[in-house]
Amino acid sequence: MHGNGAPGRAGIQRWGACGMNPTLFSRLAATLLILGLLLSSGCGRDRAPLIVGGKQSPENQIVAEMVAALAEEAGIPVLRRIGLGTTRQTLEAMKRGEIDIYPEYTGTGLTMLGQAQLRDPDAALARVRERFAPLGLGWSEPLGFDNDYGLAMLNDRARLLGIKTISNLARRAPQLSLGVDDEFQQRPIDGLQPLLRRYGMRFGSVLEVPLRERSGLYDMLIERRIDVSLITRADPQIEEFDLRVLQDDLAFFPNEQAALLYREQALARFPALATVLGQLAGRISDERIRTLQRRVVLRGEDPGVVARAELMRLGLIEGFAAQAPRQALNVAISPSANADGEAAAVLRALRRSFPARDVRLVPAPDPLGEVQAGNARVALVSAPAFFSPGSIDPLTGQPPLRSGVEAVALVGNSYLHLFALRPDVGDLQEARRIVTSAEGSSGYRAAESMIDAYGLDAELVPVEGADAQALADAMLASAADIALLMQPIGNWTVLELFERGLTLLSVGDWSSGSNRIVFPYLQGARLSTTDYPQLRQPVETLVTQLVLAGPAPLPDSAIGNHGPGANFIPTALPLTNQSVDAINAALNTRGQINPILPQAAALAPELPSPPARINPSPAVSVLTLFVVALLGWLVWLLYRRAPV
Repeated sequence: MHGNGAPGRAGIQRWGACGMNPTLFSRLAATLLILGLLLSSGCGRDRAPLIVGGKQSPENQIVAEMVAALAEEAGIPVLRRIGLGTTRQTLEAMKRGEIDIYPEYTGTGLTMLGQAQLRDPDAALARVRERFAPLGLGWSEPLGFDNDYGLAMLNDRARLLGIKTISNLARRAPQLSLGVDDEFQQRPIDGLQPLLRRYGMRFGSVLEVPLRERSGLYDMLIERRIDVSLITRADPQIEEFDLRVLQDDLAFFPNEQAALLYREQALARFPALATVLGQLAGRISDERIRTLQRRVVLRGEDPGVVARAELMRLGLIEGFAAQAPRQALNVAISPSANADGEAAAVLRALRRSFPARDVRLVPAPDPLGEVQAGNARVALVSAPAFFSPGSIDPLTGQPPLRSGVEAVALVGNSYLHLFALRPDVGDLQEARRIVTSAEGSSGYRAAESMIDAYGLDAELVPVEGADAQALADAMLASAADIALLMQPIGNWTVLELFERGLTLLSVGDWSSGSNRIVFPYLQGARLSTTDYPQLRQPVETLVTQLVLAGPAPLPDSAIGNHGPGANFIPTALPLTNQSVDAINAALNTRGQINPILPQAAALAPELPSPPARINPSPAVSVLTLFVVALLGWLVWLLYRRAPV
């Protein structure tokens, strides 16, 4: 205190309006703010979801969806970033913490770190675990399937060129084209350029597509826009189209064992994630992943729906994996038809045209007969299958047509192949026994046509085989003089007979007599050494159209039937015009169907609109006269003299 007893300035304490010391208030506010931040950050960590990533390939998306569904079942909040991008993009997102877990392959993991590949799967898994650990990343136990890279060709093309291994391919590569995706093009250790260097290959051309469109390479292969395609072993198209996967005889491609790559921090945040990792270990086999991919790639189902259904099947989540029933659409084909040729083109076209149907190829000795019987919706046949040689229709001067069927789309061409089964037979006219495919088939009908056309005194021997090799064996065991096949160039049975050392014979002068008038569905053609390198010189033969056939409309008499049994006519309804248009658009085959064949109404040419009538209808004429009269009356009113 000062001398006068007044309190000094140092002793004065100031209080706020609420009676609180300002210094104490500031300290308390700061403490509360810090506590709030700590609590909010802790709650944020608890609420931050597990980010499940995945690359753009179908099998990667399916597995990623399985992981996400299992995590949700375990009570873990999940954010999906599936279909993120390429391997490099996805791995970079993992390193940055933008995703927490995604499916990866051990070989790819080594490649991304620039490590040497290991052929032993266990050693490769141990190596990636060791190398990824410093990055805070871990690898689960293997899922049970491999998805190695490879190269594939159409079976008939590979057989024709004698290609079984990639080393075989290297010798032919300058004349061939290769299709790859952009990721494989850029991979520095196991990509395109290292592959070409390892095998000393140089292709005539290389077509590159985006990774997300890699399945389109199969379309290009089937359509013969490329000769060789990059594949992965889990692709369902390999089995679907019976492609030849070339042997990697120099062991270039690494083993790609599937597993889950995850962030250790995510495992620490969500201990239940360890259970999820264990649930999928060894549960997805090679065959199973192909089946799951088939549903996504070929049937167009959603990867998430497919993943949940599989988890239910495995008993890992509750529920009933009910699938909506899909009505079958059977396509009858010859047992010797190439699964990677025209049959594959038809299968793809029909799946695009009927996305809600389960389109299946059904081998049958007489495909057109299956349509007549209502067992198949459509059939892939050559034009002779529509006719019944042995007699002549007096109205047309040609063999009678089989009833109840019509052509709906042009697919390609089939060629007559005549093989000498005995060395002393050099001409069709010398044959006493001719062996061909099953009774009613395109080959059988073509053989009947040839016997009638040349007036042959020959016995026709039909044989059957479950596949191309079985049919070739049956023909060789038939004791016939000549084998006759009506098939597209490169048919497997044809190649099989070539490989047995048989000679392809020329057809005699087809233009002589009335053959071209009586049998207009067969036309002269020539097979060259380009078509078959086994030929020493061109061979004269016959060609016909290969078409897709369906049920024809019922005749008027049948449509007009009435009574108790009228609704039970066992003939299928024809395809709608919209369906026929969709199939032809999907096939995109140039040319028109031979007018000798019965055809769907939708294929009829669209006529231009007729010109407007010069003379109007009576009603219009009367109206015109009335208008003219009215105008005349108005003019009269305008110019008449006023009454005086």
